[in-house]
Amino acid sequence: MSAPRAASAAARCAAAGAVCSLILVGAGAAGADDNGIADKSAQAIADASREAMSGVTSMRMVAKVIDTSGTTDLDLRFDVGGNCVGTVTPPGGSGTAEIIKRGDDVWMKLDDALLRAQIPGLAADDAIALVNGRYVHGTTGSSVLRGFAELCDLDFFKKEFSSKRANEQLAKESRTTVDGRPAITVTSRNDDETGTYQVSTEDKPYLLRIQGTEAPDKRVEASFSAFDEPVPAEPPAPADSVDVSRLQ
Repeated sequence: MSAPRAASAAARCAAAGAVCSLILVGAGAAGADDNGIADKSAQAIADASREAMSGVTSMRMVAKVIDTSGTTDLDLRFDVGGNCVGTVTPPGGSGTAEIIKRGDDVWMKLDDALLRAQIPGLAADDAIALVNGRYVHGTTGSSVLRGFAELCDLDFFKKEFSSKRANEQLAKESRTTVDGRPAITVTSRNDDETGTYQVSTEDKPYLLRIQGTEAPDKRVEASFSAFDEPVPAEPPAPADSVDVSRLQ
């Protein structure tokens, strides 16, 4: 069964490779008071954002990564407790995978279009008939589902978010708003990588949105919200899932 592996590899590459290589820090919800960050230097804004990220316990990430293989769309909510829920649409527009993770348990639902795109010939019909619209269930130790478990690792993202890029050139730009929340814009450049970041000027200086390029042929857009909110990762009923071992 190659579909889960292919989808998870695409999503992991997109989120961990493109998003995290561009990002300054995680994001959060705006508060009522101006935090004064807009008066600081670009470097100070970046440093404050990295520090703020260390306290994030959950978040939502909505990202779009465009490269030579096509467009990968991600909409994920995850927390430090290992819970995760969301969707991943690999390049090609052939379908979507739904993800639910609770601790070491992972459930994944691939629609028929994605199953058929990933599994050749008559094997796709067999897989579709077996799954029959249900989730595929396994653990983080499953070779098929391991990629999704890694994708849902908030601690991994936090480490990437808070790491500093060598020789990065930062510049502070104008004030703006992101989904109605006030923010300050910071731009960065490092070799072939460029980025534009909107950092919240209310509450803690969390990142609200990024846009940028990792290379001439790779672009990323991502927004962040739902910080420190419970992640509704409710597992499906047993009758609504099939064990991953039956697909191998």
